[in-house]
Amino acid sequence: MLQLRRNMLSVALASATALMATGVQAQSVAEPANDQDTSPAPDATTLDSVVVTGIRGGIEKSLDTKRESTSIVEAVSAEDIGKLPDASIADSIARLPGLTAHRERGRAAQIHIRGLSGDFAGTTLNGREQANTSDNRGVEFDQYPSELLSAAVVYKTPDASLVGQGLSGTVDLRTARPLDFSERVLAVNARYEQNKIDDLKESGNRYSFSYIDQFLDNTLGIAFGYAHIDSPQPGFQNESWAMRMAPTAPPWSAAARSTSSTTTTSATARC
Repeated sequence: MLQLRRNMLSVALASATALMATGVQAQSVAEPANDQDTSPAPDATTLDSVVVTGIRGGIEKSLDTKRESTSIVEAVSAEDIGKLPDASIADSIARLPGLTAHRERGRAAQIHIRGLSGDFAGTTLNGREQANTSDNRGVEFDQYPSELLSAAVVYKTPDASLVGQGLSGTVDLRTARPLDFSERVLAVNARYEQNKIDDLKESGNRYSFSYIDQFLDNTLGIAFGYAHIDSPQPGFQNESWAMRMAPTAPPWSAAARSTSSTTTTSATARC
C-alpha cells in the first residue's frame, strides 16, 4: 500500500514538472511576438487625390448643390470658367426639370417655372434682385452673357435667405468667385456665326474675356470679365392694311353706296 502511494506521488510530481516546462516554453515563444507588436508601424502611403473635371465635373457640382441644399432646387454648373453647356444661360436653365424657355425671334428670353410665365418668377444675381425696363418682373435672360456666369440655381420652394422671391420660383445667377480658384485663370472665347434666309445673308460675332487672380495669400481676389455679342436675325415679315374711300354724297343716298370702295394692300418687308 505504501509502495502504491509513492508511485502515485511520483506520477503527480512528473506531471507538474511537465506542465511547468510547457508554460515556460509557451512564454518564451510568445515573447518574440510581443516584441514584434511593439515595433513601430511603417508610415502609411498617401494616395494622390482624384479630381474630376470637364462635363462630368460640372454635373458633379450640380448634384452636390442639390444634395446640400435645404430647399427643392435645380442647378446647372459650368465645367470651367466661360464653359456653360449652351451659348445662352436661358438655354441651359431650360434643360432643367420643370422649366421651359419663352423664345423671341429664336432666342430664349424668359424662363417659365412649373408652367407659370416669367412674370411670376424672381431673379437674383449673386443674391441681388434683378429688374427690367418693362412693366413686369420677367427678366430677359439673353441679356446675361453665359461666358461670365459659373452657375445657376433655381429655387422651386420659398427660402428665407432669398431676396425678391417669385410666386413660381426664384432663379439665382452666380458669377465666378475668385477665391474658389487656386491659381490665376485667363479665358478667351471667340465665335463667328452666319444666318441666311433665301438670298438674305448676315454675319455676326461673339467674343468674351475673363481674368481671375488671387492676392495676399488667397485672402483677396479679383474677377474681370467682358463680353460682346452681335447676332443678327434676318427674316421676312408680311403686313396687310386696308383703306376705305370716303363717299362724296350723303351716306344714306344710293350714290354714296355706289362710290364707296375699299382697297387692300399687302406688303412684305425685310428685317
